[in-house]
Amino acid sequence: MRKKLVVLVLMLVLLVSLAGGYVVGGLSAYARFQQNSMASQEHCGGQAPVHICIKTPLTLFSAYYPSYVATRTSLFTVDYSSDRPLTLLISMSIQGFSQLETHTVSAFSRTQSTGFIPPLLNEQVLRRLTSDSNTSVQVHVTDTAGHNYYLDDSPLLLRSRWQMQWMASNRLRIAAWVTPDDPAIAQLLSRAANHLALQPPPAPAALVGYTNADPRSVRDQVDAIFDALRLDYHMRYIQASVPYSGPGDTSIALQTVKLPAEVLQEQSGMCVELTLLLASAVESIGLHAEIVIIPGHAFLGVAVKPDGSRFEYWDAVQVNNGVAGDSANIAADNEYRQNARRLVDTILISDARLQGIGPML
Repeated sequence: MRKKLVVLVLMLVLLVSLAGGYVVGGLSAYARFQQNSMASQEHCGGQAPVHICIKTPLTLFSAYYPSYVATRTSLFTVDYSSDRPLTLLISMSIQGFSQLETHTVSAFSRTQSTGFIPPLLNEQVLRRLTSDSNTSVQVHVTDTAGHNYYLDDSPLLLRSRWQMQWMASNRLRIAAWVTPDDPAIAQLLSRAANHLALQPPPAPAALVGYTNADPRSVRDQVDAIFDALRLDYHMRYIQASVPYSGPGDTSIALQTVKLPAEVLQEQSGMCVELTLLLASAVESIGLHAEIVIIPGHAFLGVAVKPDGSRFEYWDAVQVNNGVAGDSANIAADNEYRQNARRLVDTILISDARLQGIGPML
């Protein structure tokens, strides 16, 4: 009996050790992921009399890049100095991703800095970036006479444009996936207009946004968009959790999120993708949209008054239940009330636009 007890104790210790190893390993891997997501690198050098230091990120989330360019958010920094006064031409580009950006600076013994955010090479570069890509940041420093003082490549991991990095400081960046000007959204709206006549009278004659529209008319327009997704596109909801715990959370998580045009083409999407699709159509007709997040789930809020004093809700999960837009609205309004005390976040698309976060494409 004693031997059996000893064996059981040893087995238990072994299992606990293995479990602890898995937990520690998982935490270590997650910590490395966090560090790599935020880390930067520095490369220094230069031919006398010039000294150069390049500071660049290790990883760049490409979905956010258009907003960085729009707001002139410098992601790359060059520190420079010279033992004697020189006029330098500092050029930077991201290989295969950006155009060349050149700054003309006056260098002397005191170290100075200049920031870079090179424009995209073209829209197709971002459109094609649906998987991670290893590239490099290229920096070239010359003087006005053409003498070379520095030439170097720094490695850079470009994340797929499908990658949303959920963290508190990035919350508004989900608006990059709201694409009101996409031709696919215009086609959705043309089909939605056909469903307005099926709304209980008096329904608006067209998708007019807030123009001469009361809250009921606004609701009818969103109902028509929802019905177009259900009846014309035969959209299907796919179960997937939203890995975001709110503005006070310090964790970081990645989620693959496809653009509305891709969701329309595939005729299926998870909750956040379908919500962004609805938000794109809503914003396209001038309505104010918000992304409502409760634990693990997202749905759409729309201001039914132009001053934003009253919102109503639509949950795209209802496309699987065969219900009309007005019934989906009632269900989502109830869902919002039931979850009012455990809301993770509400992300206003208009807030993101004010911060310079436009559609990525």
